[in-house]
Amino acid sequence: MHNKIVEQAHHSIHHVHELIHTLFTDAHGKGQATLEPLISAFAEHFTMVTTSGAIVSRTTVEQMFKGAIGAKPGLEIVISDLQTVWQEGNSVAIRYKETHRIDHRESSRVSVAIIGMRHHNAQWIYLHETPLSQES
Repeated sequence: MHNKIVEQAHHSIHHVHELIHTLFTDAHGKGQATLEPLISAFAEHFTMVTTSGAIVSRTTVEQMFKGAIGAKPGLEIVISDLQTVWQEGNSVAIRYKETHRIDHRESSRVSVAIIGMRHHNAQWIYLHETPLSQES
C-alpha cells in the first residue's frame, strides 16, 4: 500500500505541473478551465515557501494563478529527479527538481512537497521551493 501512495504522489507532482503549464501558457485556450482542478489539488490549509522565501497560503497561490493565465506563452516545465524523502501513514514528502525554460532562459529549483492521500486523492499540504543558482 505504501508504494501506491508514493506512486500517486509522483503522479500528482507531474499532473499539477501539467496543469500549471496549461494555465501559464493558456494552451488551446484552456488556462481558465485549468484553474479549478489545479487549486483543488491543494489542501485547504496548504502553505508554501516560495523561491524568494515568502510564506504564502492557498488563497495567495490561487490569486497568483488567477493573474497568471496566459502570462508565459512559451514556457516549458520539466520535472525530474523525484525522490521520496519521508513517508508516514498516508502522507509522503517528495523532493524533485523543476526546470523552467522560456525565451532562451532557464531557471531551476529543488522543491519538497508534502502530499497526503485522502479518499484516493492526492492533496498537497506543503511545498518548499529552493532556487538553484545558475552556472556560468
